[in-house]
Amino acid sequence: MEQACTEPAKAIKPIDRKSVHQICSGQVVLSLATAVKELLENSLDAGATSIDIKLKEYGAELIEVSDNGCGVEEHNFEGLTLKHHTSKLQDFSDLVTVETFGFRGEALSSLCALSDLSIFTCHKSAQVGTRLVFDQNGKIIQRSPLPRQQGTTVSIQQLFYTLPVRHKEFLRNIKKEFAKMIQVLQAYCIISTDVRINCTNQVGQGKRAPVVCSSGTTSSVKENIGAVFGQKQLQNVIPFEQLPPSESVCEEYGLNHADVLGGFYNISGYISRCDHGVGRSATDRQFYFINQRPCDPAKVIKIVNEVYHSFNRHQYPFAVLNVCVNSECVDINVTPDKRQILLQEEKLLLAILKTSLTAMFSSSVNKLNVNQQLMDVSVLT
Repeated sequence: MEQACTEPAKAIKPIDRKSVHQICSGQVVLSLATAVKELLENSLDAGATSIDIKLKEYGAELIEVSDNGCGVEEHNFEGLTLKHHTSKLQDFSDLVTVETFGFRGEALSSLCALSDLSIFTCHKSAQVGTRLVFDQNGKIIQRSPLPRQQGTTVSIQQLFYTLPVRHKEFLRNIKKEFAKMIQVLQAYCIISTDVRINCTNQVGQGKRAPVVCSSGTTSSVKENIGAVFGQKQLQNVIPFEQLPPSESVCEEYGLNHADVLGGFYNISGYISRCDHGVGRSATDRQFYFINQRPCDPAKVIKIVNEVYHSFNRHQYPFAVLNVCVNSECVDINVTPDKRQILLQEEKLLLAILKTSLTAMFSSSVNKLNVNQQLMDVSVLT
């Protein structure tokens, strides 16, 4: 250690821009799920009502996302894949009111650095479509006119090939990556009403196999759950019924019952009934949203499973819960993938959930007991 300290200090210099771009890109797009999520969100932000996701070799060879959204205007072609270029924000204060999924201007730029990326788009005002091919710095290297209906197709080939170690690991774990991506897609299929999302995968020269699909004609989350997971899943869930937090739960969370803000949070969704055999062996079908944005709120997930376990010890619930709250009370810019979210009055949210879920499952158990007693009586008579 002494030797290192006695050596003359090297001059502090800026990292060259190409290296910065590669370092940061590897931190923005971490997995197959992130890459697909970013492209899907772009399509949803463009107002698409039909989105097709085509994968080859589970996404290792090709990821192609096509939509019928508004398309990209010609004057935006150059800025489309440049770092931190976006139409969503003008200055930092706009973050408070942002309602689109993407706003940081990182995704397409990062995907350029990590793969071979091309975009085929046609804006509603254009006479003909344009196919654009980009280099790793997000610069257009090829541009050609091609007929296409309004919308955009983004193609990513050989994801992570520019990072050899990451690429090798990615290929080694491709089935796990694929499974995580399906879970992310399911969340968007459930929450995106009136949008048809269809994903297929092709292995070798085989046929395209369906992966996940929402019907696109549904205008409710409940119908989307049925489209993604089947009618059997719907039969085993009950709608979430919100109650104000009880005095005992307020005490537990250090809240003053008299000062609890009514209407601060509005929670809707569906959760498994607590009868034994109705839940699941894992938390693989739990989907949480803040203002319809998929996320992983750790404390919310913990309380949902804890309350459920107090009624059904051996299983986990199917859960789809959307928390609506004023956008000024949420920070969605905590991590690049926007899955971690900071909330004001988080203890209030947990108290509402605990009170509501306990009441829902208690009434469900009481109904079961009454039904069981009626059955016993009918058997005796």
